[in-house]
Amino acid sequence: MIAVRLNSILRNQFLLSLRSLILLGILFITLIFLTYFKSNQHFTKSSTSSIKFQSSFLQSTSTSDDISFNPNSIKDASLNYRRFLELTTSPSGFNQHHPTLGFDHIYCISLPERIDRRITMKKIANALGIEITFINATSKDSNIIKWISEKAYEIRKEKIRHIKKHTGMKSSQIGGMGVESIWLTVNEGKLSNQDSLKDIHLPDLDLFDKELNGMNWLEYLWSIKSEDHSKLKPKNPNFNVTESMWDFKEKIPQRQINSATVSTFYNHLKTIRMIKESGDKSALVLEDDVDLEWDLERRWRTIERRLPKDWETVFLGHCWGKEIFEPQVLHPNLHKSTSPLCLHGYAVSSLGATKLLSLFNDPWISFQTPIDTCIPTFIKLGLKSYSIEPPIINQSKILKSDIQIGKGSKWKGFLADSVLERIYRSEGVMNSYVDNIDDSNNLDPATIFRWKTSSTNINPQFIKCNKKLTQVNSNSNH
Repeated sequence: MIAVRLNSILRNQFLLSLRSLILLGILFITLIFLTYFKSNQHFTKSSTSSIKFQSSFLQSTSTSDDISFNPNSIKDASLNYRRFLELTTSPSGFNQHHPTLGFDHIYCISLPERIDRRITMKKIANALGIEITFINATSKDSNIIKWISEKAYEIRKEKIRHIKKHTGMKSSQIGGMGVESIWLTVNEGKLSNQDSLKDIHLPDLDLFDKELNGMNWLEYLWSIKSEDHSKLKPKNPNFNVTESMWDFKEKIPQRQINSATVSTFYNHLKTIRMIKESGDKSALVLEDDVDLEWDLERRWRTIERRLPKDWETVFLGHCWGKEIFEPQVLHPNLHKSTSPLCLHGYAVSSLGATKLLSLFNDPWISFQTPIDTCIPTFIKLGLKSYSIEPPIINQSKILKSDIQIGKGSKWKGFLADSVLERIYRSEGVMNSYVDNIDDSNNLDPATIFRWKTSSTNINPQFIKCNKKLTQVNSNSNH
């Protein structure tokens, strides 16, 4: 009897405990469900709100129907495998954003007074999420530019004297400002394309100017802190470098030396020296009138990993060159440089900065031609340079040029996805920026050149440009 009763009590306690456990389980599951529902509801509301905001933003800022926004793409699970492959097969750091694109610095050469350009460059930097360091450019009207111009002219006269003595040439026969210009001739004529100069010897210039404490003029210039360069003043305040150094054998006016080309030379040289002195392993140098590809970082990452370890310069932007003629180097857009002109966007490694400075520090050749004529000439001396073709950095055609009349060189080409175009779309001024690419009678030289040289099936609209094409090819080193 006692045993039966004890058994009944135990059974009742067991059932009570079981009911309690079931109730606790139901309560626990209910709490989880409520938490999930609340969280999901909040996510849905915030996502919907975000989507509505982005959609309305794009609708209000875009003036064209070719930009669309698909809210469903945020939840699109069909991209999961792609994302998995992206994360597991990409090189280390490939998918991580870097504010300087993997360089130690991004330098932008800019006149302090060109506020309009600095505003535009800051917009571009913000659009790409990058950090740029402005280098205060020196004005073409400053004393240091006149001082350099005087020194370059003195060297020009001395060089003419040595060339005439060595070759028997007349002054009127000496000239030409293109790649491998006679003005870039060094000892043994290594940079000259004229056989008569192959064994020329140019003397040491250390004692040429007794006022420079036994240094040549370039050594003296760089022995002074850059902030003190403004103290250097020309002997003749009215010295006209264009008139004094005019090359009568040069047929392209834009190649002539003037105060603007001297200041450009000086500002780029100053920047390269900064790269060397700061210990940068690599740096990107921009001028302040550029436009960039929207996916510049990703494009550069795919190209950068294909570069040899001993690369010295890479032209992300260039003009008037023949880079497309060289074979591709491990990447469809990477070529060994041939004769890239324009310096609106180029990368320099520490090795490159050292080599460039060793070449530019020759007082016989510095400031004797525009600086972008020197670089392709230096390639002939072994500068390890590469060019991206088509360029991923272009010169903008919006802002007035500080060097040439109007908006700079006619060479342009198109970016696949322009940062500036996106900016101007958002500001509602897109139509004032985007050119009519269907205007076959007004194509820029870069477009004509690339279509003719890279395609065997030319669109009929390009046939009209044959005469213009001939002129472009004949001046392709401009």
